[in-house]
Amino acid sequence: MGKDKKEGEAVFLRKKITLLRAFSLLIGSMVGSGIFISPKGVLKNSGSVGFSLVVWFACGLLSMFGALCYAELGTRITKSGGHYIYILETLGPLPSFLFLWAEFFAIRPANSAVVSLAFGRYMLEPFFAPCAAPVPAVKLVSLLGYYTVLTLNSWSVTWSARLQTALSIVKLLALALIIVPGMMLLAQGHTENFQDAFDRQSLVLDKLPLAFYAGMFAYSGWFQTSFVREELVRPERNIPLAVIVSVITVIVGYMLTNVSYYTVLGRQDVLASPAVAVSFVQRAFKSLISVVPVLVALSCFGTMNGGIFTFSRTLFVASREGQWPPLFSMIHIRRHTPLPAVMLMLFPMALHRISHPWAHCPSPPSPGAAQPVQDPVNISIGCTMVLSGFPVYYLIIHRQMSSRCRSPFYYLTHKLQLLLEVVQQEIKTY
Repeated sequence: MGKDKKEGEAVFLRKKITLLRAFSLLIGSMVGSGIFISPKGVLKNSGSVGFSLVVWFACGLLSMFGALCYAELGTRITKSGGHYIYILETLGPLPSFLFLWAEFFAIRPANSAVVSLAFGRYMLEPFFAPCAAPVPAVKLVSLLGYYTVLTLNSWSVTWSARLQTALSIVKLLALALIIVPGMMLLAQGHTENFQDAFDRQSLVLDKLPLAFYAGMFAYSGWFQTSFVREELVRPERNIPLAVIVSVITVIVGYMLTNVSYYTVLGRQDVLASPAVAVSFVQRAFKSLISVVPVLVALSCFGTMNGGIFTFSRTLFVASREGQWPPLFSMIHIRRHTPLPAVMLMLFPMALHRISHPWAHCPSPPSPGAAQPVQDPVNISIGCTMVLSGFPVYYLIIHRQMSSRCRSPFYYLTHKLQLLLEVVQQEIKTY
């Protein structure tokens, strides 16, 4: 009785992620802005309708293989943290810290900006159509959406998970609204857009990697359960089940969605469209022209929620492992959320707004339009950012871990701990 009471009062991250919530987390993270933005990038770089569908299916298979590997790792390595903890356990502290450094200062800000800007643009689309929404309005709505999700994740794990479940249903509904009319037209014999589907003359092999890049971006998120492993109910059973069902669902959904795009719009219209989903609705059924953009915006909102929910756990675990300031491994004494780690997610968005000039655009650039091989300047900046983690690691992290000395931020951490009402985790959950 005394032990049960102690555990009930103890501060630690509870196991609140059930099988349904794990499935929703994966669906909500994968189905985001990618399927509504990336079709143009996949088609442009694959050259034809037929080859683009092959690329979409191949990206799905690759994602399934990766997801199954992570499912096995999730049953063997019992810590949360996803990529970071797997690199730490297999390659050691230096590679894991460099990954964390690059993820926090480069990768996460870019991903957050792409998804949040897509949210702002699609949310305002019905109010300003056929004109483009004003840039300041898009920025404002994007930030409001991002900070709303941030606040909710700081407030309650349960409500964040419930929101993710609800938004996952919305995402599947948005895909269904695109799939059903396309399949109906296809069943009526409208196959003219699939003539010469595998035109070899339009295939350029050196652009295929860019097509796969856009496709894999749309599938990204299949690894999210590994970030919250310690909070999963029955992880040995639920991780593989959630991964298999969710990835298969997304593969089928993406294939049917793209077939619907091509059935209704055709190759040239898909390439010419700045927003494929909106163009599809304009052509298929104008009565829902104001509904689908909102559904797409809510889909992006769910992706933001999943990203903040999971990456905050990476910061939490990194701090617990001694590779991030100790404040961020603390938990709110009443709400049992990793409050400091969640609040730190304010920083990546602000960093990206300062350092990336394209953020003034009313719509984020398609990931499929990126030319990584032909853009040595940005590649050099990215490599420099990763390499800048070396002196930080050896001057601060490695020295502190080797000498086990008190953190130089001890007094600041103590003051913030009192202010935020957070303490270190009291029960081991891994």
